[in-house]
Amino acid sequence: MNDKKKRAVIVEDSAQMRGLIHMALNATGIGDIIEAENGAVAIDLIKSWGADIVIMDWVMDVMDGMECTRRIRAGIDGIDPQTPIILLTGQASKDSEAAAYAAGADLFMEKPFSLKQLHAGIVRAINGRKGELQSA
Repeated sequence: MNDKKKRAVIVEDSAQMRGLIHMALNATGIGDIIEAENGAVAIDLIKSWGADIVIMDWVMDVMDGMECTRRIRAGIDGIDPQTPIILLTGQASKDSEAAAYAAGADLFMEKPFSLKQLHAGIVRAINGRKGELQSA
């Protein structure tokens, strides 16, 4: 990563999962982190604060991760449509994975995952590589 301080937005309704994501982001050197409990709050935060990466859950009240991903990719309200997005879900299937990538996710990860897997996904997304992670 370059010298510019990276900013991350965690969009997750589970406090425990937000903590795990926080640890993985800190392990990559990203310390400028804000959290949102749903996609609607995330859109507002990204508009005002910016983000170098967004890590979000798929299933949330108010606005889910898929809709939030679509809005980011559409560049709504000046949001950078190229912002890397990792979409997390506990309801994974090949159809879900295909839908996530079609909506614009850079990486789709099925819960549960290890801290090591999440760390690898964050590094991969920040470095501009898309698609499935290889099993470690």
